[in-house]
Amino acid sequence: MITNLRQLDLNLLLVFDALMQEQNLSRAALRLHLSQSTVSNALARLRQQLGEPLFQRTARGMVPTPHAHSLYTPVRQALHLLRIGLGPQEAIDLQAEQTFRLSMNDYAQALFLPGLLARIHALAPRVVLSVQSDDADTLLQRLKTSELDLAIDYLHFDDEDLRYQPLREQDLVVIARHDHPACREGLSLAQYQDSQHVSVHSRAGRGSPLEIVLGSAKLRRKVQLYVSHYLAIPAIVAQSDLLGTVPRQLAEHFARHYALQIFPLPLEMPAVQVSLIWHQQQDRAVGLRWLKEQIVEAFRTDP
Repeated sequence: MITNLRQLDLNLLLVFDALMQEQNLSRAALRLHLSQSTVSNALARLRQQLGEPLFQRTARGMVPTPHAHSLYTPVRQALHLLRIGLGPQEAIDLQAEQTFRLSMNDYAQALFLPGLLARIHALAPRVVLSVQSDDADTLLQRLKTSELDLAIDYLHFDDEDLRYQPLREQDLVVIARHDHPACREGLSLAQYQDSQHVSVHSRAGRGSPLEIVLGSAKLRRKVQLYVSHYLAIPAIVAQSDLLGTVPRQLAEHFARHYALQIFPLPLEMPAVQVSLIWHQQQDRAVGLRWLKEQIVEAFRTDP
């Protein structure tokens, strides 16, 4: 047990961080540009200094102990703050190699990401975007540990360390195949409730914005099919009697590719607020400030 930081070689925390991410000695050595024996020796020293095993060797690699998991978040946060504090603070080097890690859902990746990538590469051709899925169960933790730099999402977490910047309000609409028998003269609330629907799975037990509104209005859809991604819904709707409730931008995009009808949602519902989300520890990161500016501008100019 460490009682005085002077007892600890802080370089060993970099080894710990790499091993937690890779859970494999060889891959951690590659990440750190060190030999495998050097990483192994560093781990042995860290175990000795902390008085904890930290990892168990198994056929699947280096499995972290519960104590290692409890250390991981504060170590990641501390290393990240050091990188920001010791790094350049005046301006981003647009010619440097940099990787930013973002989370956004599937349809945002398909409809918004191409324009953002073109904008970024015109300004900073060596910037790399690593875009991850919008796993709501892990999103907050990934932002806290700096596994994610930014998220684009409609979720709002009750956490005072998170920052939000509104990007766009999105209306939800209903899509149906062009000759749907229930929609010959429009779509009433009764027809909407009586029809079968395709929907996305709920996220982190919260449901989609639509489910939240329907729940407060004590209305229920008859969902016959649940899918993992919004992008699957238009093709399914085009070939079935199922209705889909999706963001307007997605509906208008795919209406050009499938024979789809678009109807207003037949109940009052506020627009869904999509925001840029980051952890407050990133506030001083010059590169992320620049990236946020590009994202805000790309959303502003995207039709």
